[in-house]
Amino acid sequence: MMNKNAFSKAAITGIFVIIISLWMTVAGKVNIEGIWMPEGFKVPILALEFVSSTQEMNEIITSISPKNNAKIVAGTQVDMLFLVAYNLFLFFVLRSIYKITNLLQYKWLALLSFVVMVADAAENYQLFMALASFKYSITLLKVATWVKWLGLAASFTAIGRFLITTGRYYDKVLALSTYLTLPLGIWAMFAHNAINEVFAMLFYLLFPLMVIYTWFSGVKKKEV
Repeated sequence: MMNKNAFSKAAITGIFVIIISLWMTVAGKVNIEGIWMPEGFKVPILALEFVSSTQEMNEIITSISPKNNAKIVAGTQVDMLFLVAYNLFLFFVLRSIYKITNLLQYKWLALLSFVVMVADAAENYQLFMALASFKYSITLLKVATWVKWLGLAASFTAIGRFLITTGRYYDKVLALSTYLTLPLGIWAMFAHNAINEVFAMLFYLLFPLMVIYTWFSGVKKKEV
């Protein structure tokens, strides 16, 4: 079955994406009681990622207990593995769509995954430094964060453009969901409130749905 699946590489990689994401969730789970976060934020790691200023970063970090700090660091360490897995997954999905459609835009969009990977790693490095009370760059953190998130939005929107053409109901619903990512991301850039978390959480929904698609797409490899 898998040797005929056009998305076989993505499907196998997707299993690792799910496993590592669960590991990251468990490793980074904290008790939010006592943690100060900007209005609208409920998840500490997202509050740190979408931080608006050095002052805000300091307020968040000083309110985090040593135990919770260690857990956030542990979750971020697992994220260094997760960022490799999910970007390889997106790369394989976009490369597969390129092979199916022969549209060059997908060939080049597949390379965006590596830009997102570097941005996510840079973001994590700045978070490691901030959580350890070392010198960090709030500017670099902001740039890396938004390159990552908007890069993800662009990748999923491109995937959605393919899915909308397949004719299956599941694919169309998934496609319409991907179309929400870019406008939500642009809104979140200027909102700095609960919209940021809604935007981020949308990807927590899209990744498993996309993994399911790669296993059951029904699209076969082209005969050479």
